[in-house]
Amino acid sequence: MELLELVLFLLVAIVASSLLDQIVRGVSLPLVQIAIGAAVAFAIPTSLTEGIDFELLFVLFIAPLHFNESRHANSSELWRNRWGIASLVTGLVLLVMVSVGFSLHALLPAIPLAACLAVGAAMGSSDATAITSLSKDFRFGKRHEALLTGEALLNDVTGTVGFTCAIGVAVSGSFSLAHAGEEFALDLFGGMVAGLVLGFLFWLLLLGVRKFGLENPTVHVVLELLVPFVIYLACEQLHLGGVIAVVMAGMMLSLLPQKRTASTARQRLQSASVWKTLEFVLNGIIFVVLGMQLPRVLTSALDGGLFDAAGFVGVVLALTLVLEAVRFVWILGMDVVDMRCRGGRVRLCFTRPAIKSALAMTFAGSKGGVTLALILTIPLAVEGGAAFPYRAELLSLASGVILCTLLLANFALRLLAPRKAHEKRSRPYVDAEIVLLERVIAFIQHDSAATGAVREAGAPASSGPVSLDELERYLDEARERVAKAQAAERERLEGASVGVSSGPSSTAGEAAAERGVLSYLPEEVDEPATAIVMKRYADRIAELAPHASPEVGARGLALAARVEELFDTSDALAEALREIERDENEDAEGIGAHMLALDRVREAVIDIQDQALSRELECIKGMRRAGELSNAHARDLRNDVYVQQMIEG
Repeated sequence: MELLELVLFLLVAIVASSLLDQIVRGVSLPLVQIAIGAAVAFAIPTSLTEGIDFELLFVLFIAPLHFNESRHANSSELWRNRWGIASLVTGLVLLVMVSVGFSLHALLPAIPLAACLAVGAAMGSSDATAITSLSKDFRFGKRHEALLTGEALLNDVTGTVGFTCAIGVAVSGSFSLAHAGEEFALDLFGGMVAGLVLGFLFWLLLLGVRKFGLENPTVHVVLELLVPFVIYLACEQLHLGGVIAVVMAGMMLSLLPQKRTASTARQRLQSASVWKTLEFVLNGIIFVVLGMQLPRVLTSALDGGLFDAAGFVGVVLALTLVLEAVRFVWILGMDVVDMRCRGGRVRLCFTRPAIKSALAMTFAGSKGGVTLALILTIPLAVEGGAAFPYRAELLSLASGVILCTLLLANFALRLLAPRKAHEKRSRPYVDAEIVLLERVIAFIQHDSAATGAVREAGAPASSGPVSLDELERYLDEARERVAKAQAAERERLEGASVGVSSGPSSTAGEAAAERGVLSYLPEEVDEPATAIVMKRYADRIAELAPHASPEVGARGLALAARVEELFDTSDALAEALREIERDENEDAEGIGAHMLALDRVREAVIDIQDQALSRELECIKGMRRAGELSNAHARDLRNDVYVQQMIEG
């Protein structure tokens, strides 16, 4: 029962963090979740505040998240940057281990060097969850983004092996280079081979299941969810790198051919939804749990320990500076080597944009749950039964550095790297999308004339399919009618005497001017189905309008307001329900008639929405050919339509 309560409590904390993220500006979601976890640890004692199982963290959280990310990683980009990724996950981790370890020993000579090196090794493992979250939010450049993705997927092995070796020296006082090399090779290369083999075997299993006629998307998604857990646990039993195996299995599945049928399309859609939800929950739990650990490990060393509060802050800042400086120099050196290999000018690596890009890459490698989990596995005692030297101080220092790197990633990256969300909210991007939605709404009105759902004098004939050019001519005629009405209104106002109040007339003139191109919409709709579908598109325009140029945004909001009026005046559906509620004497036959009418409206909405999605594809194709949409933008919009068509179908 206690475990169930803890799980429910974590889910509530994740939902609360998402709500707070919408309110608190300038703070990333991981930091909000860490703050909630810390507040919970102070207010409510739970089993997680006493510690966390390192193996449990990897099998429940890291393995499935790595598997999902590797399936969607750009394999060609990762292969193209394989040497850079290899240097990050091996050379940089070892350099961080040595630099941070010796720096900590120099600052606090009382702590044994082996224990200091263990802390440095833990600091070498960047947090995959934080890196993935940042790479999705910020734009680092194609090469740097591939390096970050590869680092997030593969950087755990070197840090874990280095940490284990350093702790072994601190506990026993002995070190075997051959044993360390063997362990590293088994973790890295053994995990790679095992992951490729197991990924291929799972692919064969899926083919066999489909061959026997089992096409149930739910069953396939459940099998997909089991893969990372089975692979990780199997490799750990064989003393191979479980995380590396999970990553390689995901990449193998992404490269192998997949059957393309309606059933597999439904499975991919369902799988994407499940994994998106799971990723959100697991990421949130990791950061909430991290926040719940921080108060305990931060305060345990300050109660008469090796240093006071001021000394603690000073050492943490010094270690953070060393960590970030080493990472920056390494990344800048990688950029120089890459520039020389491509035959470019090395001095370009030292320009202001290049330095900013290297700094963004530096701060993106923040530390998190993996680092803390490693530090928490420091044993309580060494050989002989004596307490491990300064264990509480090591936990506190590592936690302080983790917090500093997360804060730097949150605030520094906003100054160094553009956000991807801003790129998709650029004015040309949004303006084109609003124009597309305006045209779809016009098509909905045109097509509905054939069914009698919308009637307007002067509406175009609907004996056959209308083209985009015909629709534009119709809209031009509508604009011309509005322009004439506005000109006549201005002439009337100019002829009025100064002493006559022009309030109502002026209001009518402003209303006519505001409508602009809206005159193709009728004065009323005689059934709700068309207005319901129109409103769906109008709501999207209202969401985009604040990000559009002033003219297009104003026009979009006016159209959304006009559609809202049509929706309100045609809400016969709600009125019928209200009539049923008011009429207590309504007989069964009358209620049945009402329900039949509601069912017909529902079917009409489905038909109109299906036609509108087809029209939307036509408009996207026409706008792309006309140069109003880029190829990438058109592809994104088409994918959105395809998803809606699958859902509606």
